[in-house]
Amino acid sequence: MKFSKRLLHMGVFFLVLVVMGGSNTVAIAEVSTNRSYTVAWDVQVSHPYVQKGRYADEFLNIRLSGREGVPLIARARVNLVLVIDRSGSMSDRGKIDYAKGAAKEIIDRLGSNDRLSIVAYSTEVQVLYPMQFLRNKELAISAVNSLYPTDSTNLSGGLITGINQLNSVRESGYINRVILLSDGLANKGITNIGELSRVSSQASERNIQITTMGLGLDFDENLMMSLAQHGAGNYYFIESPSQLASIFQREFGQLSRTVAKAPVITITLEPGVSLQELYGYTHSTTSDGKIRIKLGDMFAGQQRDILMKLRVPAERIGERGLVKIYLDYEDLLNDNQRAGFEKELAYNVTSSEQKISENQNQDVMTRAVSVYAASNLHKATTEYENGNSAGALTYMNNAYQKIMKVNQTPQRNQQTLKQQEELREAIEDMEASASSPMSDSGKKLIKEQKAKAFEYQQ
Repeated sequence: MKFSKRLLHMGVFFLVLVVMGGSNTVAIAEVSTNRSYTVAWDVQVSHPYVQKGRYADEFLNIRLSGREGVPLIARARVNLVLVIDRSGSMSDRGKIDYAKGAAKEIIDRLGSNDRLSIVAYSTEVQVLYPMQFLRNKELAISAVNSLYPTDSTNLSGGLITGINQLNSVRESGYINRVILLSDGLANKGITNIGELSRVSSQASERNIQITTMGLGLDFDENLMMSLAQHGAGNYYFIESPSQLASIFQREFGQLSRTVAKAPVITITLEPGVSLQELYGYTHSTTSDGKIRIKLGDMFAGQQRDILMKLRVPAERIGERGLVKIYLDYEDLLNDNQRAGFEKELAYNVTSSEQKISENQNQDVMTRAVSVYAASNLHKATTEYENGNSAGALTYMNNAYQKIMKVNQTPQRNQQTLKQQEELREAIEDMEASASSPMSDSGKKLIKEQKAKAFEYQQ
């Protein structure tokens, strides 16, 4: 087997996953760059054996874990842009004052080796504090204090200006983050979700992450979730302005514990294998047909599950190649060096139903059910949003039954138990609610359930 020179220089060893045709033994491919890992990974398929036929479905789950329990001598340095909505609606319920307070708390936590910029947007966009090292906190706080609500919501102008602030100072070893806060609908500048998502995706390709915070009940959650997903960042639904400070603290806490920057998963599908669905993440396809998944920076103790559904050829009995997977990231615990893992997976076509059932990976199937339930929750919310409460309940009950069935087996876990309880509560709320989707209680229900669905798919 051939290795690239770059992997050899990294001290990588490589074993191939082989599913033996006449045995139940599965050898897992594993690669390690060093003994003291920063990101661990575990890659598993749902069915090492699939039923002979024209095609079969296969779930593939990639689990990444940021190293925890490690003393961080110094946290990663940050290039941070706060992009704050100052449209007229920010005067309601003291939103602008809470936003100011949250921004000041972030400023207090940043150090002199961090860079900060503050951008405010309404109809016009204004850079209140140009990107610079935070050597004068009083000046930054003065910029925050100058915020006042006015006019419309040029969200695209604020986002693009914030990204451009970071483009001027890109540097290895820094975490680059835009935090975009909005309480209303984008009604000036670019308003199309697809176009705005492309802006966010292009920023992600330059190792700039976009975190979005939707405040109140009148913002477009579909837009804010899409920006976060394409920008490899986080999405928060913040119902009350009083929650802003704690959400800002949570986001900064993740920034300060970052251990791996700009991880990218590249997947080569073997001939005949096709990607049917990637859940909770976006991907691009390279010129040579490889699938490329750009992930957000990982912090200590974080776990990510990337689940995808593949369709595989199953006409010929025997072993077949499935995928080659490569993970690459900047290791902030090891002098910002590039690090990586590589793995090959195979599957086996059989006519033995016993082999299929005995070797089915229950952990991956549990993950698939959890994601399916999250997808149904999102569909239910869309049905309710469109005025079809009966259809919404059908989707919710279906998801609830699937999760409950998993939780009656040893494969239950903390997430599926929590998901079952939240689905039960959502069903009760839906059954008891006579509210219009356009009422405050209806808007709250929609935003809460979409946020939960977004979270569970990742």
